[in-house]
Amino acid sequence: MTMDRKAQREFAVGVCVAVALSAVGMLLLAHSRGGRWLESGMLDTQAQFAASPAQADPRIVIIDADNASLETLQDKLGRWPWTRRVWTEVVRYVTQGQPKAVAIDAIFSGAESDAVDSDFADVLKQNGNTVLGFTFVPTHMEESGNDEAEKLSALQEHQAGQGQFGSVVDAAQFFPNLPEPVLANAAAGLGALNALPDPDGVIRRVGVQFRYAGKTYDSLDLRTVELAEKKTMSWQDRRGLLGGHFVEVGGRSVPVDAQGRMLLDWHGGSTVYPRLPLWQVICSIYPDQCPAGVQKFPPDYFRGKIVLIGASATASYDAHPTPFATAAPGFIAHATAVDNLLNGVAIREAPEWMLTLLVVSMAIAGGVMLFRLRNLAGATLLLIVVMAAYVGVAFWVYDKAHFALPIVTPCLALVLSFGASTAARYITTGRQLRQTRGMLNRYMSPQLVEYVMSNIGSLSLNGDKRELTILVSDVRNFTTMTERSEPLKLIALLDDYFSAMTEIIFRHNGIVDKFIGDGILAYWGAFTPEVNHAAEAAQAALEMLARVEELNKEWTKQGRETIAIGVGLNTGPVIFGNIGRGKKIEFTVIGDAVNLASRLEGLNKEFKTSIIVSECTRERIAGQATTRALGGYKVKGKTVETTVHELQSWNALDA
Repeated sequence: MTMDRKAQREFAVGVCVAVALSAVGMLLLAHSRGGRWLESGMLDTQAQFAASPAQADPRIVIIDADNASLETLQDKLGRWPWTRRVWTEVVRYVTQGQPKAVAIDAIFSGAESDAVDSDFADVLKQNGNTVLGFTFVPTHMEESGNDEAEKLSALQEHQAGQGQFGSVVDAAQFFPNLPEPVLANAAAGLGALNALPDPDGVIRRVGVQFRYAGKTYDSLDLRTVELAEKKTMSWQDRRGLLGGHFVEVGGRSVPVDAQGRMLLDWHGGSTVYPRLPLWQVICSIYPDQCPAGVQKFPPDYFRGKIVLIGASATASYDAHPTPFATAAPGFIAHATAVDNLLNGVAIREAPEWMLTLLVVSMAIAGGVMLFRLRNLAGATLLLIVVMAAYVGVAFWVYDKAHFALPIVTPCLALVLSFGASTAARYITTGRQLRQTRGMLNRYMSPQLVEYVMSNIGSLSLNGDKRELTILVSDVRNFTTMTERSEPLKLIALLDDYFSAMTEIIFRHNGIVDKFIGDGILAYWGAFTPEVNHAAEAAQAALEMLARVEELNKEWTKQGRETIAIGVGLNTGPVIFGNIGRGKKIEFTVIGDAVNLASRLEGLNKEFKTSIIVSECTRERIAGQATTRALGGYKVKGKTVETTVHELQSWNALDA
């Protein structure tokens, strides 16, 4: 169907408005807390999809003070937290195996005793490869009497060499919680342990460095990798469309955001790195104090490894939500960050311009696909395909290229634009389509109406010349019947007759053009030119005769009048569509082929037949129907004779 220009302009304007509003709305959503929450949830799904435990760096080992360790060692070591002698012996034992680095996810603030602290400090100093943690805590948590100036001075001794980027810590609200000075001075370095959860509380990003009071300090993860690689970090600020900030260690660079945070490339949950229960490590140190059969870890097990010492026990209160668990030990995020820095792999987030481009592009796509594909079902299918393809590409890019494309807001822009464009179509061209459907329902079967409306974009109802098969039927001696019958009874009889004939015509995909008194004008092939419409019309005509016989039997029993009908069939070119202008427009067929069908119907009286078909119609049903030649007949208005035939029966087996 060709829409009128006004409706088409209205639809185009509606689509443009829908696209613009969808794009703006989704960009606002993308920068809102709700939008970030939705996108974060999709990041978690991507992380779970792409996680491959086999890719976890085998050099990373975790010694875990788990619940079993606390229970097993409670009789010997008492309640948690334990004396620092435990950590002294663990570090002493592990470093005998010459690991690349040891990082302790704990803060040894305050003094225990001179002897204990001195012994621990000696071990730290001797091995020279252990990093201790510290945190920035809210100022109100600091105990009174602490020398803040002394702590700040001690912290500044561990500031990083470079500090262009970093997660800013407000010095007015936070203060460093450092290890005991004797331990801090003996350690190979200090690293910040502060978690940087997203607004929903989930750990997805970690700080590589922290900016505090104008100085920059390494995280525990970065300081550990620098120690293991014997390289210091450097910052890169790349330009270009996909430029951004990067931190480089040992010739490998990983992307960070403007706050210096690294979006972790997770390899799995809490079990992707070997976790050695602390009690088994203690048994490895003191085998004679443990039962036989307990797994032992000789010092050589730690050779060339990066050892993280932390606690997953409930009493440690060091658990955070991650994409893989609602509560995971804090050392899992540290281990993943160390892995990413060691291998130069982290997730790179799409720049702002790319988010804008994708949202706008998807909004345009949603409007265009509905505008170009007027078939709503086809457009909806395309919408699903496009969205599925985009999501698939985004997951593939995340997995293979470690690049996080925004998914939620672009997909919502696509759906919202499509939905808004659908509403625009309903308001504009949909009005015209509904009018067309209402008109077609008067003339054809519901199935054919559905076919026409589904293919409305490729059809024209504004007048078109094509070959159709025309059927004209008439009730014999109807005038005589009107003279001797009561009007109401006659109308009731015609209602029954027209209803039965219309049902047959619809069943054979015909279109009822109009009722002319007691006559019927119908045609075939208007919307299904690929079908043998002459055959459909012929079958309908024969069935109409059979149905009239059935009606006559019923009417005879009821004491009503009986009827006989004549039918004329002709196949030929006609003008089909909306004919007329202004207030008088009719959906009909006109042409010589229609006139000839009417003349053929009238010939039934002369030849004493019921159905007469033209030569053209007979040719199209040859071999499928039984016909009898009636000879030539000169139709009024024609200079040559027309060969006519009687349609007698349909050969079902040959059809």
